[in-house]
Amino acid sequence: MFHDFSTYLQDCKYDVTDEYDDDEHPRTGTWLEFLPATVPSGRLHLISYHPKLQTASEYMLKVTVAAPRCLVYPTDRAAMRLASALRISLSNLFSTASFRRQLHATGVRSIDPVIFRNSLEKTLEAHRSSNRANLIRKVIDDKCPAGISPPVIPLEHHAGHDEPLPKASSVLSAESQSLQPLAPARRAQRKARSSSQVAAPHPQTAKYPQLQWHADEATGRPEQTPWLKYLASDCKTSDAISRLDAEIRALEVYMTPTPSEQGEIDRLVADVGRLLAGIVPSQPQVTGSWRTRFALSHSDLDFVLPVPDSDRSTRGVRKPSATRPKVLQTYKKLLRDVGHALQQCPSFAGRVQILGNRFPVLSAIHRPTGRLLQFHCGEGLPASVEYIMDYQAEYPSTRPLYVTARLILEARGRYGRPRLSIGSDALVMLLVAFLKMNHGRFQRPDCLGEQLIAFLRAYGTDVDLATTGVSVDPPSWFNASTVKRASALYAPDDLPAHLRGQRSLISLKRTAAARRNLSAASRLCVQDPTNYMNDLGRSCVRTSELQDAFSLAHDRLGASLRHWDDSGQAADASILTRALQANFHDFENLRAKSL
Repeated sequence: MFHDFSTYLQDCKYDVTDEYDDDEHPRTGTWLEFLPATVPSGRLHLISYHPKLQTASEYMLKVTVAAPRCLVYPTDRAAMRLASALRISLSNLFSTASFRRQLHATGVRSIDPVIFRNSLEKTLEAHRSSNRANLIRKVIDDKCPAGISPPVIPLEHHAGHDEPLPKASSVLSAESQSLQPLAPARRAQRKARSSSQVAAPHPQTAKYPQLQWHADEATGRPEQTPWLKYLASDCKTSDAISRLDAEIRALEVYMTPTPSEQGEIDRLVADVGRLLAGIVPSQPQVTGSWRTRFALSHSDLDFVLPVPDSDRSTRGVRKPSATRPKVLQTYKKLLRDVGHALQQCPSFAGRVQILGNRFPVLSAIHRPTGRLLQFHCGEGLPASVEYIMDYQAEYPSTRPLYVTARLILEARGRYGRPRLSIGSDALVMLLVAFLKMNHGRFQRPDCLGEQLIAFLRAYGTDVDLATTGVSVDPPSWFNASTVKRASALYAPDDLPAHLRGQRSLISLKRTAAARRNLSAASRLCVQDPTNYMNDLGRSCVRTSELQDAFSLAHDRLGASLRHWDDSGQAADASILTRALQANFHDFENLRAKSL
């Protein structure tokens, strides 16, 4: 047996002789396996079996462990080289990490190994096959099977690709003015992209019914114009633009909460405060549109539950994160307690739900009024409240334009987080950025019509919001190319905070594109002026549909303006109707509950 094995090793070009024969290592068996080459505690020699045993299950393996010494014998070296090549693991004998040197952490742990008693060559080949069978590798095959065409990945979604920014028709900041004007985006290109990209996830089915705004003559929901009765009686318009301005102002008046609705909100806030007394550390504070005075009659009522953070209040400049796991767990526990308290109240019972995992929000429906209440935790009122109120004071046209733009989106099901579209704060910031970039452009006093048309054109066709971000402070549009050029004007240590934020936001989009997460790569990006690292538009993944709604409204509004001029300025004709295409039946029913 030993001479057969020596001959086999010689055929394999291993230098083996018969000199390795002494009392410590007698030639009494066939060499079956060899131990790993690196052994920290000593030198492991061969494993042999006794021919007297009749079955393979009765083979007695004997391991000889000697003191460490140099491998002076050729047989030592041959055995070690062969053992290292075979990668055979004896897991039953050695279980420490130092002995488990297995490729891809996968070793051979055969309970009944295949052994050919009269053929070492067959035995070794069987062990090699067993080893190869146990090596599991993860293989990514980018090649599509025959007969199946690969998915079309648009060029603008490739990693590192940047679509040129359009030339802004406004007065930009000094920084953005230094950038090269870029060609405007094309509506056809955007539609081609949206048709080829992976469809955005459908919005989750809302647990609570939402207002329906769409008009459909076939189902008995005609287009309605309830705002016309709020036109000034002495309103005399000389042209279509002036008429459109008057209708926008009338629509704002119609949608503004009535005194009875405001009183209802005040009573509801007081009831919530009494209900949560002793549960929350501080009195709940109203936030959102009811705080910033952008609320419409059907707007949700948002609360922030102030939770003090002692670690952040006692630190200096470098404070711990406000969203670290410890704080988030505290927020979740508090929201569960608040939800339990609301469930005990008949006005909310059965209509309370916590949504979101990382940043949870508690939603509850007030049964008597049908109004949605939302609770989230924080250190206090968000800084965006003060910013929005300041923007409204600086640009009074923001609110009437917001009301009109929101109804355009709501009538087409393109507004709100439940529909995976733009929210209130992001829409306000889009308007503010537009007005800032066009500061001084609109000179006439009744310019709301001009501003609305320019706004719809800018965000409907002039810029591709799937690849371009919107900044409010300083007002500009940005993508990876503009951020790179603007950053080159500064030293690395002197990079402005807003550029660092834009670089971070664009990096998120490029990473999503590289991973082929097209819905995340094309989501709306609106830089938060209160926190440059925050994206106010991240909830909107239906960006192309959002822009299509703006573009369609712009086209229909232009047609209405031309028709109004051609019809001899009919006093009862509405210009805004075709742009909105809304039915206000559900809205009137909700409003009637507060009377």
